[in-house]
Amino acid sequence: MSFQAYSPGVVDCNSDVDLANVKGRTVIVTGGAKGMGEDGVRAFVAAGAFVTFGDTDTVSGEKLARELGVNANFVRCDVTSWEDQLAMFKSAEAGSSKKAIDIVVANAGISGPDEAFNIEDEHVLNEVITSAIDSDEPSKPLLKILHIDLIGVIYTLKLARHYFMKHPLDAHHDRCFIMNGSLVGFLDVPGIPQYMASKWGCRALMRCVRRTTIVDGVRINLTGPWYVGTTILSPAVQEYCKSKNIVFAESADAAAAWLRIASNPNINGRSFAIVPREIASSGYFDIGKDDYDEGDLFNELQDILLRTSHRLQVKASDQ
Repeated sequence: MSFQAYSPGVVDCNSDVDLANVKGRTVIVTGGAKGMGEDGVRAFVAAGAFVTFGDTDTVSGEKLARELGVNANFVRCDVTSWEDQLAMFKSAEAGSSKKAIDIVVANAGISGPDEAFNIEDEHVLNEVITSAIDSDEPSKPLLKILHIDLIGVIYTLKLARHYFMKHPLDAHHDRCFIMNGSLVGFLDVPGIPQYMASKWGCRALMRCVRRTTIVDGVRINLTGPWYVGTTILSPAVQEYCKSKNIVFAESADAAAAWLRIASNPNINGRSFAIVPREIASSGYFDIGKDDYDEGDLFNELQDILLRTSHRLQVKASDQ
């Protein structure tokens, strides 16, 4: 079967969304017990999908599953655990009426103080400098943010591609992978190297995998939220942002973007910003920053790399 190659083109995010392609689908959402993940679970169930969602918060997860009924299946899942994620995918497949998985949303993520940047828990610049001078040697940083926000996503992608390939790509099945990244993957933010590296990493995954859609039919897209008032931001951070007159985006608009992506099989390789309604009436828009114009040097270099990329052409043993 031939598949469609990636083709640039900005998505109109103000057009009507036809949810017929979502009804009856089997969906997985990581980090689905609260925040944007919860809104996504609710939206997919409301659209007629069967949704398996994972989270480490078993109390909230089980409560949500009870509320939503038979089309919601909660599985406790730590995305840094391959075994947990594998169990979640197995549960989703077993619970699906088609015994197939169509849509996967890699949403789980955390933020917080970054030990890769902070020196012995000092947060003020002059104190950091003083601490660096006085300390004989640094302590090994915990990389929990990186493990959850990027390594966990790679696990999810690996599993999704495996389970997608178990069924044909036709009118009854899809192969749709969505990552919930951040606008930090497009912008500079000081002091958060793990979080920023993770979100740029998700963007890199999207740009890599969109080029193999022609081989396997797996389409991949990214959402990048602006500030959203969910538990990923502590109350203190939320209050600080409000003191700077930051307008928050709506969590439900991330879910709406996921539905648009899932509903249209032609959407592939795009990044969508989740923003306040005063910026975009729908609460999201196609960023359009992942392609180069004709005549741009980087467009020429991109073409060369696509022609010479050896990972799909040369046997792994010869690479």
